[in-house]
Amino acid sequence: MLWTCLLTLALAQDAVTESGPAAETAPEPSETPAEPSTPAVPSYPDLPGTPSTDSPHFDLEVLYYQQEYDKGLAIARERIAANPQDPAPYWMLGRFLFEMSETYRKDDTSVNKMAVYTEMRDAAETALKVDPENTHALFARGIANARLGTTRGVLASLWSAKGIERDWMQVANDPKRYSSLGGNEMLPCDANLALGIFYRLVPDWFIVQVLAGTRGDLDKSLMYLQRAVDVCPGRIGPTKELGVTQLCIGERRADDGMTAAGKATLQEVLRLTPQNDTDELDLKHSQMLLGAPGLSCEYSRDGQQDLDRSELEQ
Repeated sequence: MLWTCLLTLALAQDAVTESGPAAETAPEPSETPAEPSTPAVPSYPDLPGTPSTDSPHFDLEVLYYQQEYDKGLAIARERIAANPQDPAPYWMLGRFLFEMSETYRKDDTSVNKMAVYTEMRDAAETALKVDPENTHALFARGIANARLGTTRGVLASLWSAKGIERDWMQVANDPKRYSSLGGNEMLPCDANLALGIFYRLVPDWFIVQVLAGTRGDLDKSLMYLQRAVDVCPGRIGPTKELGVTQLCIGERRADDGMTAAGKATLQEVLRLTPQNDTDELDLKHSQMLLGAPGLSCEYSRDGQQDLDRSELEQ
């Protein structure tokens, strides 16, 4: 689902002193009001698909970059109220909601994550009524439904799996490139990341195929996550998830080589520099998984999943 320093724009006046018998007095302040200063523009890497400063809602891109999610959320709500036919504020609202909730565990009662993800899903669906091919809204709807699934429990949410897969596949296959300022969200890179997690967490049992119309596949998980890392190198999230799938394959198939690869990938994660709170959490989880690789197959950032086949066979 963000970061260098900001350039500060400042205006100053030079005080001029001349040599001579007496220094000139400074002029009186002008009665004319000063022109408003230009808002500070962040410095960020020039990544493919990065919005330009004249892009619609660039100020919301800046707030996302600066992790001012509360402020961005409030402005997105205002823009939706002012122009309900503009799809962009809907998926931007969803993105702010996601980031605000992502660092909370699913059992944390201080936040109603079901309500957050439901609002995120509803906003994405409204955007898609306006623009049915909007890749941002498709990605956001898949994220919202997936997080609703991991919050309820994967097995209790299999009915939504096929729709999630379909949304992310459409985004992953779209050639258009997008990068938020600083690259915290990158499409289609993040759709590949999402599919990699999806194919690891959804069980690969035949009964799941019957009930959901799709099922998990660790080889697909590995393929999509490797693609995400290759296209967007140096990002903590995709690299961590690749290591998790490698560990999972090692556990499931008793493959010592893949287990070693997973541990090496997670060690690589620990050498990367976090850019936001979610990255900080991923670093902690990488350290945890290095010490407990048996958790890998049921791992999700918002809480371990309980994948018990007997629940479906009852």
